[in-house]
Amino acid sequence: MTDLHRTLSWQTLMAEKQIAREENDTLTYQMSKDWFAIVTPLRGSCQIEGRDDSGRRRTTLMAGDICRIVPNNPVRLTRAPRERLPLEVAYIQMPAEILRHARDAQPTTTVRDLSTLHTLRAFEPHVASIMTEMLHARTTGAGDHYAASAARYLAAYLLHPRHRASPSAGGLSPEQLLAVTTYMEENLASNITLDQLAKEASISRYHFLRRFSTSTGKTPMRYLTELRIDAARHLLAVDSETISQVGRRCGFPNAENFARVFRRHVGCSPSQYRQRGQRG
Repeated sequence: MTDLHRTLSWQTLMAEKQIAREENDTLTYQMSKDWFAIVTPLRGSCQIEGRDDSGRRRTTLMAGDICRIVPNNPVRLTRAPRERLPLEVAYIQMPAEILRHARDAQPTTTVRDLSTLHTLRAFEPHVASIMTEMLHARTTGAGDHYAASAARYLAAYLLHPRHRASPSAGGLSPEQLLAVTTYMEENLASNITLDQLAKEASISRYHFLRRFSTSTGKTPMRYLTELRIDAARHLLAVDSETISQVGRRCGFPNAENFARVFRRHVGCSPSQYRQRGQRG
């Protein structure tokens, strides 16, 4: 066991809920050298401002979205327009050394420079769920072994090359796939059609359907449905909105259809899923 793994504890990690109660309050994050952080909204949405590959910009974080923060790249969070509830986020900060260990243990990862992990917004409901679990564990007295194990898993997951495989022959280009999936993630509540997705890829509907399926192994609508279910699972776990409201936010305007699709993918109803999370 390395010195790092021996010293990982709740004293060397930070897992906390941070709140901006007033409308004009802001949460500002700037990592010092050798630290890395992740932020995800716990309820509602928020505005985030900072710099990424596209330059300086502002975007919106919603449930299931995360922001990854590296040194020398500050970000600022504010309450989203028309959001009436206080801004609440889960904040995880860890030593960058644990990411370097994870990188060195995964020879297939394409992340060599950890600064490339920085992003203002990424749809990562699994990471968001891990963060809320870490927050719960911290506040309920989980020991340092939990902290170390969770941090190692989170680092390994972030560096796993699941989204970085070479494009399949006959599939979409990486730029096309990114444009399409980003459009899906930013418009989950809308009635997204194949024609709209094909337009994002700048190809015909016929060729889009075939190429997207080649790239992902799934039809566009199945991929979209899985994104919606992932977002719904996260909302059910961390938010107090009614189940029908969660369904609408995730693109299921009909409550019965939401329950039916959720059960088919998860194995239980939305209400049962929420109750299990509350008992846990």
